[in-house]
Amino acid sequence: MIGIYTSRIFGFRSANGRTLLLIAGGLICWATAEVIWYVSDTFIVSGTIAPSLADIFFLLGYPFFGLGVYQGFVTAGIKLRTVNKSLLYIVLLASLALTALVAYFGVYQAFDPDVDLLTNIVNIGYGVGDLVLVIFSLLTILVADEYKDGKLATFWKAVAIGFLLILIADIVFAIYGEKVLADIKPYTYVDLIWEAGYQFLAFAMLENYLHISAVKERIKFILQQRQ
Repeated sequence: MIGIYTSRIFGFRSANGRTLLLIAGGLICWATAEVIWYVSDTFIVSGTIAPSLADIFFLLGYPFFGLGVYQGFVTAGIKLRTVNKSLLYIVLLASLALTALVAYFGVYQAFDPDVDLLTNIVNIGYGVGDLVLVIFSLLTILVADEYKDGKLATFWKAVAIGFLLILIADIVFAIYGEKVLADIKPYTYVDLIWEAGYQFLAFAMLENYLHISAVKERIKFILQQRQ
């Protein structure tokens, strides 16, 4: 909600406004999925049914995030030839390692010949979404570096950390699967990583809102002084 309100301050037609609106849209999709999953698992059935309506909203979040991050990348005007080469190589190597893990555990091993086609599509869809999340993380790190130590850098750094934490939790869950669910402690730890990812994304939105609100008030004060 804060992200949508901040995008309204920028203006929905502005590049920054569209960026925030799209990322906020992704968060709304995931929040909706979490609510549906919790209600279904707690009050309707004695176990999570897959695929479910929650899966649709979880998967819908990925394209919103992708479009938002891409918009931010374009808005920052990043040119790869001017990017810090050391940072670029580190990010690329990390991305290749994460891509290999996700491709194997999240896509290849996600296929189960004993379940129906729809379930396989959903399971593999999460793996594909995580592969895209690797790209999101790469782009957000580069965008954050472009803004150096400015307020927008803080926003993009928090978004990058949030995406990476969620990606790490997804990878751990994809590797251990039901074994994680069988023991409460590993599952609790993985849950904490997911929750930390959400907190960083929420912090990013709040930090950006506070910064833009302060700038708006400063401009308003200057205009009043001139009048």
